[in-house]
Amino acid sequence: MMPWLLSVEQDTLGGAQRNINQSEGPTISEHDERKEKMVSISPVVHKLLSYVPFLLVLIDLRFEGVSGGKDAGVENHLEMGKKLLAAGQLADALSHFHAAVDGDPKNYMAYYRRATVYLAMGKSKSALPDLSRVIELKPDFTSARLQRGNLLLKHGKLDEAESDFKKVLKSNPSSREEQEAESQLKKSDEIQRLLAQAQADFHRGEYSSAASHLDIIIEVSKPGSE
Repeated sequence: MMPWLLSVEQDTLGGAQRNINQSEGPTISEHDERKEKMVSISPVVHKLLSYVPFLLVLIDLRFEGVSGGKDAGVENHLEMGKKLLAAGQLADALSHFHAAVDGDPKNYMAYYRRATVYLAMGKSKSALPDLSRVIELKPDFTSARLQRGNLLLKHGKLDEAESDFKKVLKSNPSSREEQEAESQLKKSDEIQRLLAQAQADFHRGEYSSAASHLDIIIEVSKPGSE
């Protein structure tokens, strides 16, 4: 065979061999290079994963801080409202108790303090829902139930008032609460009796006597009257 044909044949075979090698995939050196990269990445991944528990703890602490801040804010409003109430600054005290209720709608003391301010301001109709909310949240709060009974009695809701007074007497009250509940029960019974007499007088046409009994009812119903 002529030399120049032999050279061409060798070049052709060499190119074919290179094409075969490339089609078979990466060489051994390329595999080693990839393996080294994987080995170098693995410690980084492990290091990142090791931080996860610490991140979770920080998240928990953050949310606890938010909750604690909320509770602290409510307590601060309650304390400021109490001081302002003692100083006779009723409007300012009421603002703090409004904020305390908004901050924690399940804080029975916030409602009770706000009801106390309403009573001091002569707003018994506004105090009544707050006292009912207190009793809903804390049924054994005797002072709130006694106050509500007094307001119900004042508003002429005699049966509901008597129910509150009787529950107070059954709830192991203090001596003062017991005396007040018994006194208010007697007052309610007296009002019931006078009301029945006034109605009977009215039906008999004895209007003057009926008016006299109603005047007594009004007098007995006044706060502080015995």
